[in-house]
Amino acid sequence: MSDADFAIRVEDLREGRAEALTWMFSTFRGDVERCFWRRSPEEREDLVQDVFATALVRIGTFQGEREASLRAWLRSIAFHRWHHRWEADEVRARYAGPSLEALLEQNPSHESLGDASADPAASVCEAESIQLMLSRLTPGQARVVRAHLIEGRTTREIANAWGVPRERVRGLYKRAICRLRSDGRDLLSAVAA
Repeated sequence: MSDADFAIRVEDLREGRAEALTWMFSTFRGDVERCFWRRSPEEREDLVQDVFATALVRIGTFQGEREASLRAWLRSIAFHRWHHRWEADEVRARYAGPSLEALLEQNPSHESLGDASADPAASVCEAESIQLMLSRLTPGQARVVRAHLIEGRTTREIANAWGVPRERVRGLYKRAICRLRSDGRDLLSAVAA
């Protein structure tokens, strides 16, 4: 294919013309499939389609002037897809373990299954609740509340670390607590209504 014909094909690809898409798929499918030869046929087909879909989305960024450069560009996309899938497989294999149901069958009275504090969902909910409360405060108030209540630092330690007077830290903390209390009353009255 001449360089002029190739330039027309690439322009047709950018415009999304069906015959250009068919040409790209039929011409380069074998090159892309070879990148995934170790995968199952079903998975290989999904990955090939994913590569061509990505290529169609990103065809505006393609800057080559020859068919070989398009082949290399598609193989580069295929390599990145292969690498991402490989990484996902590695993570899945590393963290694969028995299901919760299997653990319950083996040891239904295990302490981690009965301890509410060991429940990861509870800690996530608690962290989200704290984040929601802190989002209602000014940034300075949120920093003081986090440092004093969550990190357990005294107002003197906070003031020394920030290089501000202790009264400034106390004032921020008192205004934050008042705001949280009033917001809490507003929430309770809204729920009761």
